[in-house]
Amino acid sequence: MNIFAPVVPLLVFLLVWGIFYEAQDEWRRAFLSAAVTWGVLLAATTEILSLFKAISFWPILGTWGLYLVAAILCWIKIVGNPIDLIKDFKMPNIPRFEFFLLGSIVFIACVVGLIAMIAPPNTYDSMTYHMARVMHWIQDESVAYYPTHILRQLYLNPWSEFTILNFQVLAGTDRLANLVQWFSMIGSAIGVTLIAKELGANRQGQIFTAVVSMTIPMGILQGSSTQNDYVITFWLVGFIYWIFILKTKGDLWSAFATGASLGLAALTKATTYIYALPFLIWLSVSVLKAFRSKGLKLLGLVAFVFLAINLGYYIRNYDLFRNPIGLTRENLEGTSTIAEAFPNEVFSVPELTSNVVRNIAIHLGTPFDKVNRFFEQAVNQFHALIGISPNDPRTTYIGEDFQIGSISFNENTAGNLLHVILIIITILLVVVYQVRKQDTIFYFFSLVIGFLIFCLYLKWQPWNSRLQLPLFVLWSPIIALSIWSLRRKWIANTIMFLLILGILPWLFLNSTRPLLESKNIFNTAREDLYFNRRSGLEGSYEWAVRTLVNETNDQCREIGLYSNWDDREYPLWIVLQQKLGKDIRIEAVNVENVSANTYRQFPEFTPCAVIALDRLPVNNLKVNGIAYSIYQEIKTATLLLPSSK
Repeated sequence: MNIFAPVVPLLVFLLVWGIFYEAQDEWRRAFLSAAVTWGVLLAATTEILSLFKAISFWPILGTWGLYLVAAILCWIKIVGNPIDLIKDFKMPNIPRFEFFLLGSIVFIACVVGLIAMIAPPNTYDSMTYHMARVMHWIQDESVAYYPTHILRQLYLNPWSEFTILNFQVLAGTDRLANLVQWFSMIGSAIGVTLIAKELGANRQGQIFTAVVSMTIPMGILQGSSTQNDYVITFWLVGFIYWIFILKTKGDLWSAFATGASLGLAALTKATTYIYALPFLIWLSVSVLKAFRSKGLKLLGLVAFVFLAINLGYYIRNYDLFRNPIGLTRENLEGTSTIAEAFPNEVFSVPELTSNVVRNIAIHLGTPFDKVNRFFEQAVNQFHALIGISPNDPRTTYIGEDFQIGSISFNENTAGNLLHVILIIITILLVVVYQVRKQDTIFYFFSLVIGFLIFCLYLKWQPWNSRLQLPLFVLWSPIIALSIWSLRRKWIANTIMFLLILGILPWLFLNSTRPLLESKNIFNTAREDLYFNRRSGLEGSYEWAVRTLVNETNDQCREIGLYSNWDDREYPLWIVLQQKLGKDIRIEAVNVENVSANTYRQFPEFTPCAVIALDRLPVNNLKVNGIAYSIYQEIKTATLLLPSSK
């Protein structure tokens, strides 16, 4: 039951906020209010406990217990008799097709939730840094920076992993890790229906919005993973919804919720700064125009809350990297992490145009090779026309070449073809039908400008599709409004049906967590699923640990880790803990990047063995004056023991 400790206050907060939004159609606003309250408390809890090196079971359980008591007291004081809320609720009459759409949304959510519960975290990024950093935090009882060969474990935004950390400490397992993204997928669908309502959509238009949001292929695949693109999407959806409320009401809670949602988005992923900028400009102009001097105070509160939420993260980054939001090129020089350099090296109209075309083209993959080659040749010919290469290294991620591959069922590269087609169509429909609706036009242009900034700043890469997930979710109200504005019921219904039918392959054939393939999440051991079908990797990790146990008579509890900048570290934790128990300590040794400066903050570490990943040349490795030699190596793992062994 401990695993529900952080969730129960969220439910109570939902009931408390429900009192302030008594109308039946305002339960969604209560949900967003409860979520942002919970999100801020989770960030604050993690940061404060970290200061005292108290990230462990009892402090976390006790803190969430206090939040629960406080929420219940507020509930009792405000509600009086909570049963009245249930009595007053009435189920609206819903036409059959709308009921079918809602049922389809529930079905999609349940299937994705089932995958999230059964399958372990196993995406590449999860193995290298999402889950690996959680293990280090649990071990250190703090989120302070530590020596690591994989710098992404440190400088990348941590809120999603903060949530996984709280669940994992309380549950003692990673079985809830995927649910953070799943919850964010559900929350995003709820939130965008509110945005659709603010833009003038009726009930049917809001249901259409939810369908469009819940049938994005990339979203379906990510909804059962430990990536963080759906988490940032959820907080951005909340941020934009609260903009509508703040610029209308000008109240303190809306200002707090706006700043908190934006702060939590930024604490989750750095692409927040790109997507939020146009909306911030819209917010500032609207609030200052509507409330004058009071508007300055409201915007000041938004900025203060945003900064307060991110302060701990900014301080840690600045202390180590001299940059509050991450690495600089100076940090990268002389290290193997040079591939982490994402910003474009040139900024001009041709390069921007190239990135716009290529970022759209990654969604054009189909099951038909001839069609894919046609699109690819068209893009190449367009680049020849504007006089630049589609693989210009100044605007292309290192080592990657532009191509349009076949249809993908992987959460890193899947495209959203149907949604791209709908977006292109609705651009025309917005101009025709929505041009006089000021909020819709501002919302529309904010999304377009956000996409252009994305293309201007970031290099093209094959996995940009997942970074664009917030744009697709936020475009859902525009698609729904445009379809609804046609006033042709059969057209709208057909599009909704095709979206639901078209998403089924991604729902059941997830390449890393499949439901229907011969080797799926039901008939494959959880331990095997961590390695994502890489049997060689699994065998070498298990061999190294089994040999370690045999050669040290099961007495080794302090293991050194030596790896490249992007090796799969998390499965090694799983195998080591399965063979040796959880009372082990794993630390990176002989770190040569900037994180080596954090060694001084940790007790001297002399491992009884070192495991090197990816067949590194590490014979006669020395740690604190002790030499370690290769005992034996196999494929991607090498076991080193003290030379005297």
